[in-house]
Amino acid sequence: MPALIAALVGLGVNTRDGELHEIFFSTPQKTKLEQFFRLLYFIQKQKRELPVLVTPPGITEVLLTARVFSDASFPVRIRQVRLDRVGSVPRYTVSFDSPEVRFPLNDGLGFMVWERGMCQWARELVFRDGFSFTLRESDRNLVVDEFQKAELVGNFGTRGIFDIDLNYVDLERVEFIAGTDQGRVKTRVSEREFVTNPHSFLFRFIGRLIPDTSRQRIDW
Repeated sequence: MPALIAALVGLGVNTRDGELHEIFFSTPQKTKLEQFFRLLYFIQKQKRELPVLVTPPGITEVLLTARVFSDASFPVRIRQVRLDRVGSVPRYTVSFDSPEVRFPLNDGLGFMVWERGMCQWARELVFRDGFSFTLRESDRNLVVDEFQKAELVGNFGTRGIFDIDLNYVDLERVEFIAGTDQGRVKTRVSEREFVTNPHSFLFRFIGRLIPDTSRQRIDW
């Protein structure tokens, strides 16, 4: 914790041990994914003057010291993090060292949940350069909303009247449910899905109109 506080102070963030302790040492312990977004929300609340632009080594040191990634090779791919205000809403935008960065979930094993007559299997996250999102609290839950340029890759779809297989869905919102390792995840069929895999004309027409929301464990 002292090393993390020192790294945050280096970014000009006023730290409060109590709040940081809650992020990293609460019971039950938060997932690394929630810790990552909670840490960014903590920084957001401290920064009144926007925009804020953070580049390596500052942002890399904070993320590596916080150990919010199970794969330490990911933070070094980040070239800058910008916190700006779009209208009245603060928004984070993350730039990478390549047009696309892939992040295997759960050491490559992914996460599974049974829904709509089949096993939905999220295997990896894909972030494109310029990945962005907003952060807010709802009761005690942290809501990561308005995702741009973030996809889940895996095996998704339905079994029943219509059998539909999907590999790519856009991540739109995640609400981390306080006191659990669960999140309410809102997704929508990705444009990449229609470019990559064949689908009926009807599904191409309606597929991106209807979002899907599920509750599941979410981490990386």
